[in-house]
Amino acid sequence: MDVQTVKNMLGIKTDSHDTYLAEVLPLFIDQAKDWCNNSFMVNGDEKLPAGVKLYVAKAIEHNMTPSNLSGRSMGDVSYSYETELPSSITKLLAPYRKLRVI
Repeated sequence: MDVQTVKNMLGIKTDSHDTYLAEVLPLFIDQAKDWCNNSFMVNGDEKLPAGVKLYVAKAIEHNMTPSNLSGRSMGDVSYSYETELPSSITKLLAPYRKLRVI
């Protein structure tokens, strides 16, 4: 999976986000691998299933939007932000999760 694939999936037409995408793409792929306990290696090559690619693209898209304000206090100015990915995005990885034996 590369930057151009993510741009195509998200409908990004400009090159203004390429540096950001290049930085976070491997991070979200690693996050998906960790959560699934799966390296997605087939015959020595990394082959990400469609659902994992969709997760990575949607997670990047969610991360690109401004954080949702979940609370605010006007007294001494206190803000809190929602930083977790929505379950609609994380459930895309469920079919690819492998059981880890300790």
